[in-house]
Amino acid sequence: MAASAVLSWVALALLALAASFAMLWVLGVMLPKARPPHNAPEVLDEGCVYLFEDELLFDHSAHTLPGGASMRDASLEWLDLKTWLEPRFKGLPARLDDLRDDTDMVVTSRTNDGGDIILARSGRTTRITLSDPPHDHPDAQHYMLCARAELGDLIEAFDAAPNPIWKTSCDGAILWQNSACARVFDTAFLKAHVRVPPAGETKATRIAVPHEGSTRQTWYDIQSTTRAQVVLHHATDVTKIVRAESVQKDFVQTLTKTFAYLTIGLAVFDRKRQLALFNPALIDLTALPVDFLSGQPDLMSFFDNLRNRNVMPEPRSYASWRAQINEVIDAAEGGLYQETWTLPNDVTYRVTGRPHPDGAVAFLFEDISAEVMLAQRYRAQLDLRQSALDTLPEAVMVIGPNNVLSFCNSAATSLLGIDPDSSFADMSVTDLLGVCSARFDAPKLWASVETGLRQRTLETPLCQSTEITPGHSIDARIEVLPGGARMLILLSHNLVQNPTQVPAPAA
Repeated sequence: MAASAVLSWVALALLALAASFAMLWVLGVMLPKARPPHNAPEVLDEGCVYLFEDELLFDHSAHTLPGGASMRDASLEWLDLKTWLEPRFKGLPARLDDLRDDTDMVVTSRTNDGGDIILARSGRTTRITLSDPPHDHPDAQHYMLCARAELGDLIEAFDAAPNPIWKTSCDGAILWQNSACARVFDTAFLKAHVRVPPAGETKATRIAVPHEGSTRQTWYDIQSTTRAQVVLHHATDVTKIVRAESVQKDFVQTLTKTFAYLTIGLAVFDRKRQLALFNPALIDLTALPVDFLSGQPDLMSFFDNLRNRNVMPEPRSYASWRAQINEVIDAAEGGLYQETWTLPNDVTYRVTGRPHPDGAVAFLFEDISAEVMLAQRYRAQLDLRQSALDTLPEAVMVIGPNNVLSFCNSAATSLLGIDPDSSFADMSVTDLLGVCSARFDAPKLWASVETGLRQRTLETPLCQSTEITPGHSIDARIEVLPGGARMLILLSHNLVQNPTQVPAPAA
């Protein structure tokens, strides 16, 4: 009985095991079989594979991608990979579409270091295999070789640079230097003259390197930057700049000494409209304090102080004062500003604004009080002379050395109807005698007068008298004046209206 029970349990166990295998077989037939990824690269003992569809990378077996791209970066294009590979491999196609289907293209390394690239095109898919035996990871090897080549290029470029470049420790010990630095500087000289800036800061230093056996010096501007316990130094030759600054300084000093002897006040404002240069005459003319001018005031403050000291005319409206000053500045920049300032105490200034290079502007202050007073005195004398001539009964006309009527008195204006002061056109001797002939019919008289006026010298003054009509005569006299000028005097006699008047005797 016990034996039959054991056999029953064994039979049930075998039946369950058979049913389990049957179920697994059915599931294996009915379920879809798992497929490998589309065009997944095979695991190779040598080389790494990049798979492109058209120009876009969609899979790879590399450990390193160009430019630090993500290992799963799907945006990497063929141009990126080509740029990364070209330093070692020459002749890669510009586009993968240029490859022929089912024809492998092999590109070997420029340096024949055993590396090569195989490009295989099939439809829209391109398989690129980078091999670099005996390395397990050719992409990492290629990255290392490119970095080494780039480092060599950088070292060569720095060493061939014309400007001195060097690296020191924080205590000034030189760790590396290029050829220009070794050629120009001495190690002890650099340590003594170039200071190390604090960590993370940059400092500029200007030093002069003397020439052996000569008084000449070469000037350098040195830029020093402290980074991670080392200091990078870059030197630039600024000898020409230093010499130009020295020449400019000497030139300014020469100008200053020259301007010191001028009687005209000079104020030069730079492009920022601050006083850059002035001479002692400006202090004498404007009475502005020396400390104020030495403080380089701006242009507006300069004119404000002139107004406060009554050194310029008082504006009609203070509200428009600054607008007026801006107009003065604009006019000076255009070279059009020139005014005469009439100040109290009979003082007159001529103020001129002139533009200067680089946006600067200069103002000149000239005391013309003496000239104005002389001109006024001369004008008063002319008015007095004209008034004296106007009181004479004779018609007086002065002809200049150019045979043109210069001026006449009121009697001449009344007698002949001429006024040279109000006429734009000059009246010549011919024009004047034409007016006289039209006014008085005496051809012989006017012919004689014309001959006398055209002569530069006369031994005796010409005096003639002619009867125009019965009871009416006219006297003419010519006098020679200094400088080649002549004076014509006419006097009309009307014996009918003035029976007591006696005509002048004929010459």
